[in-house]
Amino acid sequence: MRTGWSNTCLGTAERIGSRFPLSSDALIVHSVYATTINLQDANGTLYSIVTKKLACHPAAVLMDNGVRFNGTESAHVFPGSTATVREEGLFFNCGLWVSFLGATRVHPTLESAPRASMVTTAVIRRRMELLDSMQKQQETILQIFQPNGTAPVGQSFFHRFHHTLANLSTSITRQTLPDSTETIRSLVGFGPGSTPAGDDFLCGLILSWYMDLDKFVSQDQFYRHLMEEIKTMLVADNHLTTAISRMFLLLACEGLFSDSLILLARAWASTESDDRDFIEALTAVSEIGHSSGLDAAFGMVYGFSHHLMDVA
Repeated sequence: MRTGWSNTCLGTAERIGSRFPLSSDALIVHSVYATTINLQDANGTLYSIVTKKLACHPAAVLMDNGVRFNGTESAHVFPGSTATVREEGLFFNCGLWVSFLGATRVHPTLESAPRASMVTTAVIRRRMELLDSMQKQQETILQIFQPNGTAPVGQSFFHRFHHTLANLSTSITRQTLPDSTETIRSLVGFGPGSTPAGDDFLCGLILSWYMDLDKFVSQDQFYRHLMEEIKTMLVADNHLTTAISRMFLLLACEGLFSDSLILLARAWASTESDDRDFIEALTAVSEIGHSSGLDAAFGMVYGFSHHLMDVA
């Protein structure tokens, strides 16, 4: 039952991701941020309402205005609130709603990774250095190369993470599924925050796998088996990581990614000789979360460069 507040439209949806439901039983508000509302269904599946284009993803609705969800008007939407999705919009129990009229339903092909063109070792190394430079500017806790002047906890995190990556590189090169699965499991939920760094990294890594599929049959099948293993572990235990990270990882295993990662993937596949597209994409993803965008970028770059990571 709705309360006595007057019905107010928060805004109109511009786009609806391919995995966002157009009808549902009651959804429960999971979390509210300035530009994002996350909702959860009875099965624990997460969906989002976002107002930043690059934050849009396959399970999200993108609103066409700059409303901030921590404002007075949307103060009645808080964790534990309920909402219902109908064809014409999403309706919160407090009377606020988001209109879906005129919104475009995104086709999954637009949320899928592009195929990567052949990138030379020299270009890969140069892009690793570009990413590392931006990581150091942003002072991210994950960095490709040894961070300078960080606190002991940061150094410890770096060494632990890179030790794990060394193990992952070995098991991927040898195509040993059990070892790779266990190493990946140790990355799930690794780090603090609503999207731990290990999860963001894995989303980027899975993106690189999808970009590189079909080039070598045995490698193709190995990556597909790995993604099935990741999906199985996430479905079997929904407490391995946060609900938000779990959503992004499960979407990634389906080959579906956020706007920011698709932008990054297209830039990687670009033939621009001066890396202009890649630099612009890195700058854009650096604005996603505290360091989530750059952590995911690290995962994607690692996917194409793990055979070179001995230089780290």
